[in-house]
Amino acid sequence: MTLKTVFTLLFLLVMQPVFSNPFDSTQTSFEKGLSAYKSDNFEEAIEYFNVYLRSATMHDEIFYLRGNSYYELNKTEEAITDYLKANELGYKDEEMYLRLGKYYRDKKSNSSALQFYQKAVEINKEYAEGYIEIGNLYMSEGNVEKASENYNKALQIDPFYPEINFSLGKTSYDTGDLNTALFHFRSAYILDSLNPKFSYYIGKTLLSQNDTDNAVKYILNSIKVDSAYAPSYFEMAEMNAAKRKYDTAVYYFSKTIQYPASGLSIPVTLRKRSDIYFILGKDSLAVKDLNSALTMQPTDTAALYKKGYYYHRTGNDSMAMIFCEKALQMNAKFSPAISLRGNILFNRGKYKEAESDFKEALDIDPNDTLALMGMGSILINIDDYRGAFTYFDNILKVNPRSSSAYENRGICYFNLGFYKQATYDFEKAILYDPSLSDKLKPFMVR
Repeated sequence: MTLKTVFTLLFLLVMQPVFSNPFDSTQTSFEKGLSAYKSDNFEEAIEYFNVYLRSATMHDEIFYLRGNSYYELNKTEEAITDYLKANELGYKDEEMYLRLGKYYRDKKSNSSALQFYQKAVEINKEYAEGYIEIGNLYMSEGNVEKASENYNKALQIDPFYPEINFSLGKTSYDTGDLNTALFHFRSAYILDSLNPKFSYYIGKTLLSQNDTDNAVKYILNSIKVDSAYAPSYFEMAEMNAAKRKYDTAVYYFSKTIQYPASGLSIPVTLRKRSDIYFILGKDSLAVKDLNSALTMQPTDTAALYKKGYYYHRTGNDSMAMIFCEKALQMNAKFSPAISLRGNILFNRGKYKEAESDFKEALDIDPNDTLALMGMGSILINIDDYRGAFTYFDNILKVNPRSSSAYENRGICYFNLGFYKQATYDFEKAILYDPSLSDKLKPFMVR
């Protein structure tokens, strides 16, 4: 409750005896409504305000107070209706305007949101939170200059407000000014070390600066501060997956799923965990994750593709094609699904159709390794080893640990008579996939 509202309530209570007769019949409901409001009995206050407003239909302050009561009870739509009425009748309050602004922001009506935020700072030029929300609005629209301008206004009003320092850090981080971002994130952290996002963003910034050891310390600290802080679990999962610490990655992905957070998609996290399960040879768990992802989001193109890829890998091309086509129904330009369809067609001996799919996929994504592998396989099939060599070479530029690419490039070398180079590639293929040893060793030159 603002100081202005307190004075208004006191004034209304003192002046009640001099109200004219039209209000006498509602005097009791008026008094009891104010009393209930001051005691935080909001449901009771609303009942009395309802009675009062049947007669006093132009009383702006009571619409505002009833709006506050609804707001406290999480009845947002009713609160907004009353705030708009109070505003229409001329009532001014910065907190009311801020709430109206946030409501319209959530409704994606940025122009209306900005109008109310600006009203908030017009009536109270020292209202730091109003400038922060204006900055956030501009930031969501990609206007970093305007966002920074308003954040700095807020900082001048209250240099010890952690959220302002954090917001300035985000503007710098998003524009690549990592040193300035780190300064502001650390300032926010010093002011409030118990907010996990401040520690997390220090970690993210250090990670972007390749200071991995210190980055991990801050990210883990955010988990220590808040054991349910999902972004940090997700970041740790990604880092461990990149380092091929797959069991640890699964642990952190599982924690991310356990603690859902805005901005983090559970279906995406399930898909990422399924990828790790496939690598670990835990196919049943991987498929279970894909099924869960699709239950939550049946139109998840990537999950549909991955389900198809699983069936393709296990030799069930009929089911693979079904899920491949489902993925392409969601996104006709999803290159992995186009590549997968090409591989299925290749297995069925439909080489022309397969080649068409591979070329289409590579037009969309020149680094699509499945399409590169497919084109190489087609050229090997017609003994064009020099042409095929280029595709396998390109795969290794994207994925230097691809045993299949080494194997097939080695085959190209072998058939072109470059036996030492072939041996080198076969050794690499075996290094990354020891199961190829018996197949390739007979072709290796000692």
